[in-house]
Amino acid sequence: MNVAKTILNQIKAIDACAMLAWGAKDLVYTSKGLQFRVGGLAKFKGLVHVRYDEGNDLYDVEIIKIKKGMPEVVKKVEGVFGECLVDAIDATVQ
Repeated sequence: MNVAKTILNQIKAIDACAMLAWGAKDLVYTSKGLQFRVGGLAKFKGLVHVRYDEGNDLYDVEIIKIKKGMPEVVKKVEGVFGECLVDAIDATVQ
């Protein structure tokens, strides 16, 4: 849960309105990261999963679309620095 809180705090520190702009909801703290659903005014509707890569001290971001009840990774960005998290997610979601 510590990792997920760190990710959420980093996103909020970079852009306090990002989660709101993405229509983020249903936040789930995972053992290695944070997952949330996006929608609202965002052009993409689906899931975002941010995982911490402890070995590299970087993040991996997965953009997941749910099709017919099955998750499908539509974009994966590996090796994202903490200060680039919002840009990495924004590129697909916003």
